[in-house]
Amino acid sequence: MDWSDLGSQFCLQLAFGTLLALAFVPKAPVGVLFYRVMGGAALVPLLVAGILPVVNGGFAWNEASVLLTWLGLLALPFYAGKTRGKAWAVALGWGLVCCVGALGCVLQRSTELEGIGALIVATLSALATGAVAGSVGLAMVLGHWYLTVPKLKVSHLGRLNRVTMASMVLSLLLVGFSCWFFYDALEYVDNPLFGPRGLFNFGTRVVVGLLVPLLFAWMAKESMRYGNTRSATGILYASTVMVLIGTALSINLQDVYGLPL
Repeated sequence: MDWSDLGSQFCLQLAFGTLLALAFVPKAPVGVLFYRVMGGAALVPLLVAGILPVVNGGFAWNEASVLLTWLGLLALPFYAGKTRGKAWAVALGWGLVCCVGALGCVLQRSTELEGIGALIVATLSALATGAVAGSVGLAMVLGHWYLTVPKLKVSHLGRLNRVTMASMVLSLLLVGFSCWFFYDALEYVDNPLFGPRGLFNFGTRVVVGLLVPLLFAWMAKESMRYGNTRSATGILYASTVMVLIGTALSINLQDVYGLPL
């Protein structure tokens, strides 16, 4: 089976979300290993998005999305190593910009969007979905890091948890806006999104992938009020599983309707 653009999109969303979340822990004394682990978490999907479209998808190495993916990988040794300060921020910013560009190219190629406005809305929705998955996953890993660095301030995990909550709210808003913006394309098809089957899949994506994890994030926040990082980490673990299910459902919905939801 040939590699699809949806596969590249899924990988780029995960990589973008991981790098975006990493931007909120630059001053946490977690050691170099943490940045290497999370850099590796971004490396794997980026490698998949950079290699499989060429070897199993029929694309050339100079395809815009593939080229931007590899350009983003050039910054990996800097944001996933010992580099800190402005150089680290620049490298991370470079990786994020390349992820955004590659994802935009994939969406432009794989969808039938008309106009720059439609492409921007679709790209923002896809990026928000990636931000949710990446931030929750990174928060869960950071929670486990308190076993390695017991004296690490709870405020670092609290800040990242707030980022996950903001990402979920933003994703909900963008999904709702996309439904309004692309209403005709979603309603006047053989299997309308707002019909029984479409609403079941869409509702599962929203409830499982966004609303319940948002509730879990609030529960984690309350646990951290008492300095209980272990309970918060357990909650974030469950939330990570649900968010990944929601992200996969989002990709499935796009396969049916041709739009990021």
